[in-house]
Amino acid sequence: MDQSNDTGAPRPKQPNINDYMAGAMLANGVVWIWMQSLGLFREYTSHVPAALLADLSYVVYVAGAYYASRQVCKRADEKHLIVGLKLAAASWVMGVLIMFTLAPEPDGPLMLALLLCFAAGGILGGYITVKAQLKKRREASP
Repeated sequence: MDQSNDTGAPRPKQPNINDYMAGAMLANGVVWIWMQSLGLFREYTSHVPAALLADLSYVVYVAGAYYASRQVCKRADEKHLIVGLKLAAASWVMGVLIMFTLAPEPDGPLMLALLLCFAAGGILGGYITVKAQLKKRREASP
């Protein structure tokens, strides 16, 4: 398969659907582990204010999407923010599908929170990847 364009320069590499699905599973895996641990340690978490647990949950959701976005963005040579947003969309769709299969009734506020947190984490992961690549290029140039 030819990896060059009309000018003969190699095409920049981009993540494929498998990369996006793996990233979506990673982001949702972090969310699932967090929710399972909240249930498992209910005797301890019942003493923590609900607002604090909600805020911690948002941080965990963003962190999961950020980590997944960083991993998928490593597969891209350009358009990292778009890659992060595509990953956020794939993660959200997968999360909603998981929610529909596991919950008797889907939780609208949780779906909205996941959408916003996955979008924030995806954009943040793409931005940090771009920043790291620019720093590496700056250090490599004389």
